[in-house]
Amino acid sequence: MSHSSPLWQALPSAEIDWKDDTPISRNFDDIYFNPGQGLAEARHVYLLGNDIPSRWNRSTCDRFVIGELGFGSGLNFCVTVQAWCAAPEPKPKLHFVSVEGFPMNATDLDRALSRWPELNDIKQSLLARYPDPIPGTHRLAFLDGNITLDLWFGDVAWATTRWAEQDLRVDAWYLDGFAPSKNSSMWSDQVLDNISHCSPKGCTASTFSVAGKVKIPLRERGFNIYKKPGFGRKREQLFALKQRDSKHLKIDATPWHKSSTPNARPEHVAVIGAGLAGSFAAYALANRGIKVSVIDPEGIATQASGNAQGVVYCRIPKRHAPLGDFGVLAFRYATQLYRDLLSNKVLREGVDASLCGMLHTFPRDTDSELVLNVHKLPNLARIVDEHEARTISGIALSQPMLHFPQSGWIAPKPLCQALLSHPNIELIKDGFENLTFTDSRLHLKCNSQNVLADCVVFAAGTNTKDLVANALLPTKAIRGQTTQIPAINTITSALCNEGYIAPAVGGQHCIGATFDLDDADTSPRSASDQENLEKLDAFLAIKNRQVLGHRVAFRCTTPDYLPIVGPVPNNDAMQDLYQSLQFDGKRIIPEACPMQPGIFVLTGLGSRGLTYGPLAGELLASLLNQEPLPLANELIRALSPARFGIRQLKKRS
Repeated sequence: MSHSSPLWQALPSAEIDWKDDTPISRNFDDIYFNPGQGLAEARHVYLLGNDIPSRWNRSTCDRFVIGELGFGSGLNFCVTVQAWCAAPEPKPKLHFVSVEGFPMNATDLDRALSRWPELNDIKQSLLARYPDPIPGTHRLAFLDGNITLDLWFGDVAWATTRWAEQDLRVDAWYLDGFAPSKNSSMWSDQVLDNISHCSPKGCTASTFSVAGKVKIPLRERGFNIYKKPGFGRKREQLFALKQRDSKHLKIDATPWHKSSTPNARPEHVAVIGAGLAGSFAAYALANRGIKVSVIDPEGIATQASGNAQGVVYCRIPKRHAPLGDFGVLAFRYATQLYRDLLSNKVLREGVDASLCGMLHTFPRDTDSELVLNVHKLPNLARIVDEHEARTISGIALSQPMLHFPQSGWIAPKPLCQALLSHPNIELIKDGFENLTFTDSRLHLKCNSQNVLADCVVFAAGTNTKDLVANALLPTKAIRGQTTQIPAINTITSALCNEGYIAPAVGGQHCIGATFDLDDADTSPRSASDQENLEKLDAFLAIKNRQVLGHRVAFRCTTPDYLPIVGPVPNNDAMQDLYQSLQFDGKRIIPEACPMQPGIFVLTGLGSRGLTYGPLAGELLASLLNQEPLPLANELIRALSPARFGIRQLKKRS
C-alpha cells in the first residue's frame, strides 16, 4: 500500500432538514420527493414512466435490470419491489443497481418511508440490510435472491464509469438525481456517456426533468425523446427510448481481467473441493438455479475448513488499497449471509454459529482518522472502554477495544454442510484425475466415474495450483495449529488480538491459530499450543491452561493475501498477447485476455475464509451467470487469476 493512497474514509452522510415528513437535502437545497405524494409520484414518474410492470409480463428473460442515479430515501426501490411482488408469475428476477454519494442514515431513511404503512415490510427488510456509509459496492439480497440491490456508495462519475467498464446492461433507468440546476454533476457528459454505453437498444429512461440539459444530451447519445404527462402540478415528464448503439467506450486500462470469449450461462457446474471456498461457490451458483456437482474425495470440510471455530474477522483500513477495501466489503456481505442463515434456522444459534460480536484490541494512541471513521460507522465498529468491553465480553479486559457488533464466530464444517445441502447441489465423494474439453463441454474424469459439465471451478485450496494446467497461480501453504482449552463460561463474545477466542461450544474453546511459514509439519506440537496461549495472555488472563486437543491444517494464501477469483487465463497465450507490457507497463492493449474455456478458480482465502468466502463466491457466480457484478473493476482486477501473469510481465520491464 502506497502512503500516497487516498485515506479510507466514511462517505459524508446526507444532511437532512424536515418539513413535516418530507426530507429536504441541505447538500443540494432540494426535496427528495413531492410533499405528501412521494409514493404516487415514484410510481408515476419511474415505475409506470418506464412501463415496467407490463414489460415484466411480456419478458422472456430471466432477469430485469434497473439502473438508478440517486438512491436517496430508497422510495423508488421500495415502490418497485412492491410492484414486483404483486406482478403475476412468470416474471424475471429483479436486479436494482443504484448509486448514492450522500447516503441517508438509517434513522432518516426509516422516517422518510414510514408515512406509507403499505411499504412497511419492504422498509424493514431494507433497514435490516442497509449499510453504514462505507465506500464501495454493497450487494443486498431479498426474497430468497429473487431481488438483488447493488448499492454503490460513492461519486456518481466513479460508479457509472465502473458500470460502463463492466458492460452493465440496463433495461430501464430511473434518472432521479436532484434537479440539474441543483446537482449538475449527476447530469454531466461523463455520466451520460456511461449511461449510454450501458443502454442497449430498447432500454428506456424516465425522469421528472424535461430541461434541455437532459433532453439534448440523451438525444445525442442515441435516445429518442418523448414527453409524457407529469405528476401533480408538473405538466410534463421525460421518457427516453434507446434506438441506436452507443459510441465506443474509451479504454483507460488493458482489460486483462476480462475473457476474450465469455462463457454462456452454464446449466451444470462442477466444483472441485468441498471446503469453505467450494461450498460458497457452489451455494451461490445453486441459488441461481444452476445444477452443481461438488467433487471431493475426503468429503466436506476435512482440511483447513475443518477447524472447530473461526471468527468473522475485519480490520478497518487507514488508506484505500485492494486488501483493505475488499476486506471491509466482504465482512459486511458475510455477516449479512450468516444473519440470514441463522434466522432461517439453517445454522443453529450457539451450536453452529453466533453473531455475538467481536472485540479487537485497540491501542490508546490509534490514528485519529480511524477514530473519526469509526464514529461514523456504528454498525461496522465502535470504540468501547475497558468497562463496556467487560460488559460485552463477560470477562475483565484492561484496555479499550474496538467492538464489531455484527461479527461473531462460525463453526466452518456445519456451515459447509448447510451450504452444500442446497437441493441443486450433489456431493460426489471421489477423486478428480483430469479434464478434457470436447464439444463445448468439460469432461471430468474421477476415480470411479465421469462428470460432464459446462464449467468447472477449482476450489481445492493448496491443491488448486497443481490441478489447473497452464496457469500461474503462486499460492503457498501456511501451517496453522489450533488448540482446544476448557470453557471459560463467562465469555459471551469473540475476542481477537494476535490470537482469538470465542464463546465455548461443547465445553471447549478453539483458540489460535499459529502462522508457521515454510513449515510442512503435519503433527501437532506442544510449542504451538503454548504459542496460542501466549497470544491470548497479551490481553486476556487464562487461569485453566489445560490443553484438551489440537488440530493442524494448512491455509492456502497468495503473495498479496487476496483471494484468487475468476476465469483462468491460458498463460502462454496471455504472455504472447501482452508481451509488450514488459517494455512499457503502462501501455494500453485493448484486447481482452485469452482464457481457458470454462475454467474458473476460487482459492487463496488464507485465514479469512469465513470473511472473504461469501463475497468471493457471489462474484464468481455473477461472472459465470453474466450478471451485474458486486464489486468495482479495481477490486475485480485485484482478485483476478490473471494478475500474477501480468505482474510477471511488468517485472521484466
